[in-house]
Amino acid sequence: MRVLLILLCAGAIFVSTCTYSFDQLIRIGEIRFEWDLHPDLSVFLEPLPAHLSGDFLLQKAGHFSAFFILTILLQSRFQAKGAAMILAISYGVFTEILQLYFTRDGRLFDIGFDSAGVFIALFVRSCIPRQQSRDIHFK
Repeated sequence: MRVLLILLCAGAIFVSTCTYSFDQLIRIGEIRFEWDLHPDLSVFLEPLPAHLSGDFLLQKAGHFSAFFILTILLQSRFQAKGAAMILAISYGVFTEILQLYFTRDGRLFDIGFDSAGVFIALFVRSCIPRQQSRDIHFK
């Protein structure tokens, strides 16, 4: 069951980050993928925008939340924090690079938001006493 939840979460992250239009996904449920064989890789290194709109901040909260949840699920499967951290951050890097090939804008700074979700999940989980931690594992 744990592995299925991890795969569902990873799949949801993939769809939401690689579908042609996240806005269309949210508004009408459209999932569409378009492949770009020659993306502009320089987009990956663009800095945070000067003006941080509400939509932008909501998207970044989504990055944080998705990787927070993924890390909690990974910790329920792999007891070693290092394994959960490496898998979650690696998946964040992978999806950001992959977005460039799906006509989306993968960004280096998004890996920071993903990683923040990972590290906060690791911290929160470490604050839960071991017995309570076992009780919240998915069966």
